[in-house]
Amino acid sequence: MNQQQHLSRRNFIAAAGLGAAAAGMGTNTARAAINELEAANEKVVLDMCVAIESVDPAKIEPFLGDKLVFQLIDGQPLVKGKEAFMKASAQFFAAYEKAEFIMHRSHVMGNLVINERTDNFTAKEGGTDQSFHVTGFFVVKEGKIQEWRDYMVPQ
Repeated sequence: MNQQQHLSRRNFIAAAGLGAAAAGMGTNTARAAINELEAANEKVVLDMCVAIESVDPAKIEPFLGDKLVFQLIDGQPLVKGKEAFMKASAQFFAAYEKAEFIMHRSHVMGNLVINERTDNFTAKEGGTDQSFHVTGFFVVKEGKIQEWRDYMVPQ
């Protein structure tokens, strides 16, 4: 192999190595952006779950998209739109003095947040306390919950 061929081969290998490193950096940068988005999406859901503990629909509203689709539990009719959700939640919350959402686990992939929770509602005097063990399915876009469905965990 002559000097010219050796340098060309060395330059090719060096360029290939730099290209691979740059591609890897691009992947790491993209992954970091996804991780930040996922962390933000999970925070929206977790913060909303904390806000529910007041049983004040006004404290939940900032987390919800205008075209929210909500399903209380599988098999129940869909509630479409933030305004309809606010009305339904005000009626539901009227019977309770407080709530507690116990988060067992939470997973996030892109815009999808899934959590396992126990939702405990403490009734006002004369009412009945309620507890629901559910898996929550949330779609978060642009910092707002666009879809929220809860599914009962089999006992």
